[in-house]
Amino acid sequence: MKILKAIGVALAALVLLVVAVFVGARFSDGPLAIVPGGPLRSGEWVEADRVDWSFAADVEEIEFESGGRSRTTWVVVHEGEAYIPCSLGFPPGKSWHHEILEDPDGVLRVEGKRYARRFVRVEDEGLKATLAGLARSKYPAPPGGGSGGFWFFHVQPRQPESRAQSPAFSTDT
Repeated sequence: MKILKAIGVALAALVLLVVAVFVGARFSDGPLAIVPGGPLRSGEWVEADRVDWSFAADVEEIEFESGGRSRTTWVVVHEGEAYIPCSLGFPPGKSWHHEILEDPDGVLRVEGKRYARRFVRVEDEGLKATLAGLARSKYPAPPGGGSGGFWFFHVQPRQPESRAQSPAFSTDT
């Protein structure tokens, strides 16, 4: 009986710890590894519309913010353009890829620098095949081998009408 009580207490403590990490992450400056975090608040703003993303080709992970939440993700670079891959099969229950279709403006943080950007889903089948090949050569296969498929999001400059809402382009300091 004492063993069952000890196991119950340990499980309750573990659940509380996991809940505390997820709640705490919502207030952090960015994600905590795989746990989504709060807005990306630190890092120098880069205001350039055109960026040659070739420097990020060897970067393993980047952070992006959308809808007030930030996540750690992979990045694939093709012809100087950056793309964010999204496995549809792992982890289960993710929804950011659907939410970003509704509100494509966000922030990208790469090597400590922030970029106000728009994330646009890639629809071109030939480009998707090229990006999938690049992703497979750069990263290990996700659990299940990516059996759910992938979406890719092209990292683009924000549209002029959305810049006024971006801290990178704000006149307030």
